[in-house]
Amino acid sequence: MRNMTAEDTKAHVLKAFDTLFNKHDYAKAAEFWSDNYIQHSAHISPGRDGLFNLIRSLPDTLRYENAHIMAEGDYVMLHGRFSGHGRPRSWIAADIVRMDDGRLAEHWDVLQDEATVDESKSGKPMFGASFAKPDGQFTAAAPPLTVEEAWKIVAPLYDALNKPAEKDVPALLAKAANADYRSFHTNEEFLTRDQLAEVFKGMGSTVPDLHWEIKDIQVLGDQIVVRGQATGTPTQEFWGAKPTGKSFNTMAIDIFKVKSGKLASAFHVENWMTALGQIGK
Repeated sequence: MRNMTAEDTKAHVLKAFDTLFNKHDYAKAAEFWSDNYIQHSAHISPGRDGLFNLIRSLPDTLRYENAHIMAEGDYVMLHGRFSGHGRPRSWIAADIVRMDDGRLAEHWDVLQDEATVDESKSGKPMFGASFAKPDGQFTAAAPPLTVEEAWKIVAPLYDALNKPAEKDVPALLAKAANADYRSFHTNEEFLTRDQLAEVFKGMGSTVPDLHWEIKDIQVLGDQIVVRGQATGTPTQEFWGAKPTGKSFNTMAIDIFKVKSGKLASAFHVENWMTALGQIGK
């Protein structure tokens, strides 16, 4: 890809932006962004994970539109609009990326809130041929979740984790989560809702008295953070450990994203090392 023309490079970068910001296809986007991606933005955490995790935290309505793009050597400059990010004003962005062997390797940007016609001293729009709508006519972001609403949304999922062998796990997960729900156990790898149901049922067979309790719940915009406590006594091999008749008591952290009143995704960490140490003593 070192012999790409300027036009090829521009098309390649626009495809990268569309893949990440519009389609939210993180696996495919990883093919465009370098493993060693350098981030100079004051608004984004370091590296490729910093960028991808920021996009994951924003509403699924996020959209990027490009107005101008220029390429010279290894550098590409874009002038575009980010909208649908949950704030009243779209962002007008100047992005500069450095390419390395066909992948986005380094990034700088400048962001501004998009001005309305009444705010523009030049009398010219910041993006395209038309102005942003006046304040109050932007699509309003959904009101933030209350803790009570968050409890209702996540409750069926945690119900499915209490003695799963005795529950209709698929039905409970369907009540809590959207059909395209993704449960991430690493920053890239995830289980679908159906796959997660099978994992829950398997845990129910291995740990018949599995109990999962919500100890604390916090709401951040469209995200729900749950600190949980998992207890149980394995009767079969559990994550490679033979049953000893001893029980575990460990902590879990779940970060959920909500879409249309149901769970859209989750990033979770469980302290299974502590649990295995407890049952192996």
